[in-house]
Amino acid sequence: MSSEQPEPTETTTLTSDSNQELVEFVENLPEEKRGHLVQLLVAGTRIKSTFSGPLPPANEFEHYNAVLPGAADRILAMAEKEQQIRADGQAGMLANDGRRVTGATWIGLALIGVAGLAAWMGQPWVAAPLGLGGTVTALVRHVTAWIERRQGAKQAE
Repeated sequence: MSSEQPEPTETTTLTSDSNQELVEFVENLPEEKRGHLVQLLVAGTRIKSTFSGPLPPANEFEHYNAVLPGAADRILAMAEKEQQIRADGQAGMLANDGRRVTGATWIGLALIGVAGLAAWMGQPWVAAPLGLGGTVTALVRHVTAWIERRQGAKQAE
């Protein structure tokens, strides 16, 4: 078989995506041209496979072990470790959010308590800003935490 490709003598264009039309076209070709067409199609065919996430599709997963024995187990271990890291990170973020809300609540209550003490001592000009500041601090922190929880729930969906 020579390495030179023969020049095409006639060009046929398929105008339909119909599989039946393609089958009829190939069946009507002379036997020697069918072989040449198959060679051209195989030479010009490129397969690209992509996937997202830590695990490949199930039908490709077994091929990893064929190439590198134990690769499938290593991939699963990597995916499990990644899941654990994400879960630990989210748990830490939730605990930190709880501490921030609790801290803001205590600060707000302390300001309100000091405001009450100042009012009891006859200092309304000190009591009013402290009480207002304590109330606003606690209110803003709770509203912010509520908004963050709603956004987190939406992102998790």
